[in-house]
Amino acid sequence: MPAMTTRRHFKHIGLYVYRRDFVLGIPTLPVGPLERAERLEQLRALENGYRIRVAETEYDSLGVDTPEDLKNVSALF
Repeated sequence: MPAMTTRRHFKHIGLYVYRRDFVLGIPTLPVGPLERAERLEQLRALENGYRIRVAETEYDSLGVDTPEDLKNVSALF
């Protein structure tokens, strides 16, 4: 029986900040298989050799995906 491994899981908080030149140029880059499959524009950057900075944080965000989520988040303000 294989040994059990411990895996860490992370919640994704997406904050995308691009330089102007990159924003103007990304539509000219070819769409690769990963972007085509996942429909995530940051994969176009990665598949074309650009780097993406990732940072770990202790911050926990709140998702707003439903009218009830919006109501709950609005109550915090």
